[in-house]
Amino acid sequence: MKRVLFITLVLAVVGCTTPAAETTVEGVGFFKPIPGEKFVTGSDDVLDVWMKYIDAHNNQDLETIKSMSVDSIYILGPDGSEIKSKEEQATLLEGWFAAANPKWDAYWGMPYKSVPGGADWVLAGHNVTQTIGGEETTMLQMIDGEIKDGKVARFFVYSIEPKTE
Repeated sequence: MKRVLFITLVLAVVGCTTPAAETTVEGVGFFKPIPGEKFVTGSDDVLDVWMKYIDAHNNQDLETIKSMSVDSIYILGPDGSEIKSKEEQATLLEGWFAAANPKWDAYWGMPYKSVPGGADWVLAGHNVTQTIGGEETTMLQMIDGEIKDGKVARFFVYSIEPKTE
């Protein structure tokens, strides 16, 4: 009797499972300038690059920032300003570090990859605290950044001041 129950149980479990079907990763979303472009979840290695980049900013380590940026890095600031080289970026950061001592605290991040293009990207949200004239302010920033060969190639910054009550 025990054997019959055991065999019945095994057949029930096996009968309820199906082999995994092969799936093709098609992606989701769209990018209007490139018809057919979609996106899938990327590797945390891409996110790790971004977090090391943020650490270098918090440490005000311009040499590390420059070593982690491609020569022709492109940055679109929240005010519409553009940076087109890592030397321009270093000059801007040097002044900002001296004037405001900004600090980034990442509160979320997600790597993603374009298909079929294959570009690696990261979305990340940060609280940015800075001190100007003795007064501390905080901004919320989101970036959308492309990582190529372990370096930051370009990113777009969106910023808002949180409401205080």
